[in-house]
Amino acid sequence: MEKAKRWLVLLLLPTVWLAGCTSDAEKLKTQLDQQVTITETSLNRLKRQIDSNQISNTALLTQYAAIVKKDRPEMSQLTNALAQDASTDGPMIRGLEARLSDAKSDIPGAVSGGIEPAKGVYSELLAIETASDPATYGMMLTDPINVLADMSDGTLARVAAMSRDASARINKAEDFGPGSQLVGNPQYGNWQTNSSGGSFWHWYGQYAFFSTMFRSPIGYSSWGRGRDYSYYNDYGRSSYTSPSQRRSQNSVERKTRDRFNRSGKSFNSPYSKTKQTTSQVARSQSRLKSQRKASSYSRSAPKSTTSSYRSSSYQSSRSSYGGK
Repeated sequence: MEKAKRWLVLLLLPTVWLAGCTSDAEKLKTQLDQQVTITETSLNRLKRQIDSNQISNTALLTQYAAIVKKDRPEMSQLTNALAQDASTDGPMIRGLEARLSDAKSDIPGAVSGGIEPAKGVYSELLAIETASDPATYGMMLTDPINVLADMSDGTLARVAAMSRDASARINKAEDFGPGSQLVGNPQYGNWQTNSSGGSFWHWYGQYAFFSTMFRSPIGYSSWGRGRDYSYYNDYGRSSYTSPSQRRSQNSVERKTRDRFNRSGKSFNSPYSKTKQTTSQVARSQSRLKSQRKASSYSRSAPKSTTSSYRSSSYQSSRSSYGGK
């Protein structure tokens, strides 16, 4: 509800903005600076809780990685990379830090550009704040945990998700092999275009070993039609995706749909339907959605406020970390 109040104040600003008063621009900057402080505080609190082992699933991720590493020493580099998300050195925390830095640097330009760019920065700051919630971060860790569970060939159990066979059967999913829960998540790789104009998943360097586990590169069209459940793709994408990453995802989807249309075929968004998972996760996410719908933010905020948000891509800073 507190976020709803903050959004409501921002949404009432266009009328005042049209007056063109310098003082109103200063008020807008003040509000964005205040949200920066709130978001920064949330992220720092999350990092402290990770360091003190207070986050759900961090210990489990570390344990699973150690077990798989012992049983399959040839995958030591990969398991070590996956275990990084149990610390503040992992790609998820590093990604949130980079996004916050970008949003802060965009405030002067957004304020001078008017209400729409300012709302884009505000929306991004709220998304980072949501991603910094300890419970949400703990659920995001279920994806690498379940990847390690699949790599153990059944020795380790999946967490907050159905078994591999049951999930594939219920969701009518294609088997893309171990690691498929991370496909589509820009913290671990990105979609690239091949010589035929199609898109395929490219792992960042420290996750490149996944490529040897697959029969062939994972194509976007086949993944879009047959992907299985993952927390990121079904629940976490809205808060764990930067504006530039979202634009990239939308571009790949649009190009794929256009390519199918030229062939007289149709292509549905990979995110058009939420995949089924355990009832516990479903109930938890249903409660969160109900709370959001009840807020004035959910009712009155624009569907997209990031179109003019940022021309430079966060992807460049992420790529240097991932080791493309």
